[in-house]
Amino acid sequence: MPTWPATLPQEPNGGNYKETPPNLLIQFKPDFGPGMDRRRGHAGVRKLSLPFDLTAEEVEILENFVYEDLAGGALPFNFPWPPDPRGTETVSAKIVPPWTYEHRGAGVHRVTLEVEILP
Repeated sequence: MPTWPATLPQEPNGGNYKETPPNLLIQFKPDFGPGMDRRRGHAGVRKLSLPFDLTAEEVEILENFVYEDLAGGALPFNFPWPPDPRGTETVSAKIVPPWTYEHRGAGVHRVTLEVEILP
């Protein structure tokens, strides 16, 4: 399995990121009465939104990693995840399109990746 390049930042900007916990419920509304819920499973996908400020060279490294090593984002990869409050050091992850670029000037590009942490 490919690994996140060491030549890219190993944490998002200042350790800041957004995380969405997995939805493990199936919810439905019957014809009458209150809605009903049941558990879907025990393991789910955690979704992360990761902002990175990258140079033009780092953007090129990231694009090569995604498009070549990850087959355009189809393959999972090992991702160092020191900001994880659960103490995990490396996780299996997938990049979920679309990812965005925001030009910050002075050769800095804010790239925000949407990543799924696989169970």
